[in-house]
Amino acid sequence: MQRAKSARWGCIAAAVGLSFLLTALLVQFVPPLFIAEVQMEFFLIWTLGGLLFLLLFLRILPHCWWKVAAGTAVVLLLLPLFVGWNYPMLAQSVAQYFTHARNRISSQVEVRMAKGVGQPHISLQQRIQQKVDYTNPEVRQFAVKNSLLYFDEYYSKFGQICRQFSLIKSIKGQYKYVRDPNGFDYFADPTESIELMAGDCDDHSILMASALEAIGASVRIIWAPGHVYPELFCGDQNSFDRYVSAVYALFKEEIGDKRIYYRLDKDGNYWMNIDYTDKYPGSKYYCEEVQSIIYIR
Repeated sequence: MQRAKSARWGCIAAAVGLSFLLTALLVQFVPPLFIAEVQMEFFLIWTLGGLLFLLLFLRILPHCWWKVAAGTAVVLLLLPLFVGWNYPMLAQSVAQYFTHARNRISSQVEVRMAKGVGQPHISLQQRIQQKVDYTNPEVRQFAVKNSLLYFDEYYSKFGQICRQFSLIKSIKGQYKYVRDPNGFDYFADPTESIELMAGDCDDHSILMASALEAIGASVRIIWAPGHVYPELFCGDQNSFDRYVSAVYALFKEEIGDKRIYYRLDKDGNYWMNIDYTDKYPGSKYYCEEVQSIIYIR
């Protein structure tokens, strides 16, 4: 009797432990799943996996459960080595689900038109639009190269978001601020900014828009009082949920316990702030007032 009881508890412990290891691996290849605005794919896989393992050990293999458990554990421990993952990466990814399980750690910012300040002259807005060049081969080459620098191991989970965020991280990490000539609004070509990796806020916005558009993303440029910055198109709420999940997974150190900021357009689509004022996408707006919204296409 005591032996049977010990075996039963051994089955339960093995089921919990092995299902956790299996979940830590599988969840890297499962797109984010949200239920009532809570990211749940890790917990669902872990629950189902635990039940299946427990049923297997208790019903099918009651006498040799420990052999199956040991063999499965060895396979699971070795498998990450063959799929490009390592244990610190798995641990960090799993920790995300316990520290940021709730997805809606984000704040909507209304499109509030600036008071007492008119729109920038249409010629200035057109000059920015015309400077954005996402078909230039040099811009395309720069965008593709930098979209592959970071987060490739997360591609199976977040897809093209990894490419966009890699490009954003690369530009944010390299770009340095340099003012325009006194009394003149100088708008640099994206190729010039690629060469120098420096300029002011409108030059950064032109570069960011050109590079991201060159890899299939959509960007708009916000003209605010004393500042110009880009916003990244994130689509509807389900798509935006994936972007939020990706920010907390890929920019864990940069974002810490900060929030993600976004705007909604008239069609209900989400736009995420990608200004250079902080090191992660969705950072707080430097200026919430808007003078003009410049669409690229």
